[in-house]
Amino acid sequence: MSIRQQPAARRTAIVLLHGLCSTPDELLTVQSALRGSGYPVHPMRVDGYSFDAAAPVQYAAPYERWLDAIEAQVRMLRAQHDRVLLVGISAGSSLALGAAIRCGSDVDALVLMSTTLRFDGWAIPRTHVLLPLALYTPLGRLWQYRERPPYGVKNERVRAWIERELRQRKVSSAGSALIGVGHLREHDRLIRHVKRNLRRVQCASVLALHARQDEVASVANLDILARGLRCKAFRSVVLPDSYHMISIDNDRHQVARETVAFADAVAHGTPSTSGIPGMSVASAASSTRSNFFA
Repeated sequence: MSIRQQPAARRTAIVLLHGLCSTPDELLTVQSALRGSGYPVHPMRVDGYSFDAAAPVQYAAPYERWLDAIEAQVRMLRAQHDRVLLVGISAGSSLALGAAIRCGSDVDALVLMSTTLRFDGWAIPRTHVLLPLALYTPLGRLWQYRERPPYGVKNERVRAWIERELRQRKVSSAGSALIGVGHLREHDRLIRHVKRNLRRVQCASVLALHARQDEVASVANLDILARGLRCKAFRSVVLPDSYHMISIDNDRHQVARETVAFADAVAHGTPSTSGIPGMSVASAASSTRSNFFA
């Protein structure tokens, strides 16, 4: 990074928001790339949302409290920096959108990865339509969602590593082995809130990254964003060689590069995205099929 670029990066704070009942490890590759480019990066753990290794049972707080925590972080960073950028993956993208709705112009830009406003990926069973019975009636009070292959990952070596982590620690870079009905219900409430209020997002620039083969949420979720958001610049990148967890899968280096390039544009006030509000400009990003452990 040049001397001219460094001050702009230091004045741009970046908040990382991981997926539901998981940890900031999901975004380590992105975190490293951003810090290497000079950005102050703040991976968040949110009580009642993030996985708590010390807790025998994972407690879910109301989604409004999740947003309270992010809003407090945004307000603090805004007092110290010129710009604040939110980066979220999966449920973290819903959190980023919810925080942008809540915080208004205090959030300058969003990077949304694997946005899940509709569960319509190729691995979602037809019985998913019955999920509200589990979430909102006594029938589901003892039900838990159990992570199963492919764990959001196309790369077989990474998938095997995730399986070992889940056996040993009950959590991995792809999330928790089990997600309780409380977390799922609050996530569902958050999604409903975000979809009702997408037009209230005020930030000027949004970058959405999504895998073409996402098994949880299809690329149709990009259309929901494109139709609902009213930002000046919206760009979507469709990745060719990953499943849902794009930050740790085959396209992870492309994800990191796209995120850093977008942050650079935001930091210098020169958005690299351009387009008609509400329209998506999709590009087929090339993938580096390198080893996860390299």
